[in-house]
Order: sequence, then structure tokens, then C-alpha cells
Amino acid sequence: MRNALARTGRPRQRPKNNMETTSKISALIKLIDDPDEQVFWQIKNEILSMGSIVIPSLESALISASDGNFIERVNEILSEIQNESLYQNFENWLKSEEQDLLELMILVEQIRDFNFSRQSIIEPVAQIKMDIWLELNENQTILEQIKIVDRIFYTKHNFEADEREPYELPNYFISNLLKNKKGNDTTLGLLYLYLVRSQNISFWGVKLLSNFILAYTNSLENKTIDDVLFYLNPYKVHEVPYKNAAKFSRPNLQDFFANAGVELNIADITPCSNVDIARRWLWFIQQAYIRKNNEEKTDLLNKLLKLFVHV
Repeated sequence: MRNALARTGRPRQRPKNNMETTSKISALIKLIDDPDEQVFWQIKNEILSMGSIVIPSLESALISASDGNFIERVNEILSEIQNESLYQNFENWLKSEEQDLLELMILVEQIRDFNFSRQSIIEPVAQIKMDIWLELNENQTILEQIKIVDRIFYTKHNFEADEREPYELPNYFISNLLKNKKGNDTTLGLLYLYLVRSQNISFWGVKLLSNFILAYTNSLENKTIDDVLFYLNPYKVHEVPYKNAAKFSRPNLQDFFANAGVELNIADITPCSNVDIARRWLWFIQQAYIRKNNEEKTDLLNKLLKLFVHV
């Protein structure tokens, strides 16, 4: 059978969730443990053709299951359906006009756990966004606004950098950041970026070598290197006179790397798109799964990254 993520051609036709369909699903699930491999492959193909509508029934079947072969086969089918669904969701995100960062956070979370609750991200992020919105006004300068964001982000909500294990797998997921209040440059930077952009503050992501930082430009429409007024690093926090993300100018940035013997290209410090952010994020997550020797997730991420090749 061709891999579900590699299929081409017309999308599957999703059956309506009526009594007839429910009965058909139940009948097919009962045949999953058929000892004849050919019969199993036919059953599996039929279930896969029905798409995500079968997921609840498959998960229910696992609750009461005790046969090891049946459990293994159900998990195999579930994994293929979930991976294809995630693949399609990423494809839709790439085609969307807004390419929303919050939706990207949710999609990335589904790589770790397909069934996680979206609200576990949406609700706490909405609360932080509201806390910021209540204190901002149009009369404030950009530095005054950033001071407010920093206070709410680092002091009120206690976010901080995990400098001990920044490249450990959990640190690449927003749910871990929201729960433990610690993250790496990617998750801290992405959450900070989403929050300021939600307030129409013109920050952009920057793929600075192995670090993810932000660039402030003079408008939400402009993001060339010449539009950058300063840079900000949510991962590097100064404690004095209050907790605040490190800020620096373009010359400061170039001098820092020159002193370290690293030559920066213009592309390294130019604002990037949300697609570039997603591509970078997925690549780092894939590397983390490779270090964990998780072949299934590594393969899934390889397929997801192929979506970005010609974007």
C-alpha cells in the first residue's frame, strides 16, 4: 500500500457520519485482527479510505482491547490517519493567506500529540494577549510598549530561558513553555513574536544562525534589512533595571559576531516570513527526534518539510 502521506490524486471522499457508516466502521474494526495478512491489508485500506471519521471508533476499540496484535494494528492505522490529517493541515496552513502563528503553534503541537486540547494553548495565550492589550495605548512610544510587554511576559507570567537543556525535545513545544514557563530561543521567540504582532507592533522573525531573534521595522508592511530599526532577543534577558529582552542595533549585532570571528551575511539578519519560521522550527524538531532515535516522527517531519521545498 502506498504511504498515506505520499498519495496523490483526488482527495478522499469522507463519508457522512450516519448510522450506516457507524455500522460499517464497527464491522471493519472487528476484522482488524484477521490472521490472514491479505485480508488485513484490504481492511486497512478500506478504513484508511474513510479518513479521520474513524478515529474515535478506533480509539474506543483500544480501550477494551487486550490482544497485542489487534492493538498494534489499530495503532498502525491510527498513526497513518493522524499523520495524513496533520500533513493536510500543514498544507492548508501554507496555502492560507494569513499563515497564522498561533495556528502554527497548534499544528506543531500535534506532531507530539495529535489529540492534545487546542484550548490548552489558545486559552493561556489569549490571557497573556489580553494582559498586554489592557496596558497598551497609541500614545506610547515603541520602547514604552516593549517595556510593558517585557514586564507582563517575564515578570507577571514568569517566562524564562532554559539555559541548561535548550535543545531537549520538550523545549520545542509551546505547551511545555506554557506549563513550565521555560523554553528555548525558538519557543520563547515565537510566543513573544505572536504576542507583539497581535498588538500590531511590527516585529518580524529573524533566522540568526543557530538563534531565533526578532527585528523591529517601521511598519507591518516593510521587512527589508533597510527597514530594521533594532533587534530584540527574547531568549536573552537582562535583569537590570527590570527583566527585559536584550535589544541591539544592526552595527552592534555585526560587531558582536565579527569579534567572535563569525561573518554574517545580510540574509542572516534580514526579517523572514512565517513560512521561513515554520521551516526552521520543523527542522530543529526533526533533529531533536533524530537524537531520540524516533524513526516514526523523523519520517513524519521529513514529509512535512518537503511541503516547504518550493514555497
